[in-house]
Amino acid sequence: MLYLQSNNYPTLMSTITIRKELQEYLKNADERFLKLVYGMMQADKSSSLLSEAEREELDKRIARHKKGESKSYNWEEVKTSLQG
Repeated sequence: MLYLQSNNYPTLMSTITIRKELQEYLKNADERFLKLVYGMMQADKSSSLLSEAEREELDKRIARHKKGESKSYNWEEVKTSLQG
């Protein structure tokens, strides 16, 4: 839900209402606004830090670690190895 200020009183808007208003507004929006919204959409779509392949590889490594098949290092060991 989104709260919008109107005459100093918050108004509760449902997701459905917001979508309808945005769709209507976008029909007549200028190029600048459309590019801003498009940029926000692209940023939101790419907000995942890992790709699917990277997630799968990480899951495999975690499974190997839990089985005791790989070594892990604490933060102090990592810092020492980087400084050495």
